[in-house]
Amino acid sequence: MFGRSASVSVGDRFTKAGQPSRVFIVIALDGRPGRPPHAFVSAASNGGDRLLIAVSALTDSTLFSRL
Repeated sequence: MFGRSASVSVGDRFTKAGQPSRVFIVIALDGRPGRPPHAFVSAASNGGDRLLIAVSALTDSTLFSRL
């Protein structure tokens, strides 16, 4: 699970399952030691409101799809 962090990069785009019209863009990665990797994502292209989502969730095809 934790080895997937390299598969997500800043600029990657994802949609949430069931909400294909809402696009999340990875704007920063959080890989602090001792914690599972997370990504800050924004639904706006200008980096407005940010959410922190686990990389393992972003790479789970039942939750998110990569664009």
